[in-house]
Amino acid sequence: MFFAEGAGMIGSRCVMGSKLMPNGTIDKWKVRLVGHGDLQKPGNYNDITSPVIDSASIRLALCLAARHDLEMAFLNIATAFLGCPLHETLYMRLPDGEWGDPYGRARPHVKLNKTLYGIKQANWEYYEEVFDFIVDVLGLQASISASGLFFGGNLGETNGVLIPLYVDEIMIVGTSVLFASIASRPCNRFKAAGHVFVPDPFQYVGMRVTRDRSKRSIAIDQIGYIIQVLDCFEMSDCRKRSTPMEIGYTPHAIQPEPGDQPFEARSYQKAIGSILYAALGTCPDITYATSVLGRYAAQPSTVHWEAMKHLL
Repeated sequence: MFFAEGAGMIGSRCVMGSKLMPNGTIDKWKVRLVGHGDLQKPGNYNDITSPVIDSASIRLALCLAARHDLEMAFLNIATAFLGCPLHETLYMRLPDGEWGDPYGRARPHVKLNKTLYGIKQANWEYYEEVFDFIVDVLGLQASISASGLFFGGNLGETNGVLIPLYVDEIMIVGTSVLFASIASRPCNRFKAAGHVFVPDPFQYVGMRVTRDRSKRSIAIDQIGYIIQVLDCFEMSDCRKRSTPMEIGYTPHAIQPEPGDQPFEARSYQKAIGSILYAALGTCPDITYATSVLGRYAAQPSTVHWEAMKHLL
């Protein structure tokens, strides 16, 4: 293979993973061929970031769906970062394996004509594809105050529709009059799969959504994610506490005494990040405790870790 001048070369690997059900159990196993985007150099990519919907906007969309008794669809684009145009010249070495002739033991090199999981510009190119489709084809508008949120018409009326977009997960909220036509078009364009009329409960961006249409209410939780966090820190069987922090507890920075072993900060930081995701999503009652303990993530002590375990 002859390489173009100035082209980039990256490696690749196969990544195993699993898809979870709303209750935290495994739905299916999956494998992806992922490029080593960390080996890309400036010139092999331009824009690399893309906006996504935030937790507050998701809760707003669910609130409006409950209040106006609207229909909801949940779609997942299984090949989100595959098939988008790649404007830069980029080559990739395929993973180690048993390759037949003419390669023998040598790993083949391929030229990427489309985006692939792992490369730096995949996020942006995919978002551009979806943005152009929603705005130009579906005729919706992008919100200027909430990234990843698209709308059209007047919500609650026959022409109203709302689409929160979080990478490859699309939720469509609207009336039954235009719902079927809107929901079917992403399926045809991006080979999306999911539920045009969502079951009860269903999962969206890691949240379990439970609906009671008779009361026009929607409840959200992250029970599956929280169970994973507790398992990760071996706190699944711990004694329950009634408050996120001890009443009257005032944390403060503690200077280690000479000869003291420094506390392993990485575990503390991992716990803070894991809990923060739940606090911003569905657990506002632990937000204060999480923010206070997060102040000591750079140099935590065993006292801070005890408070962290209390929060868990």
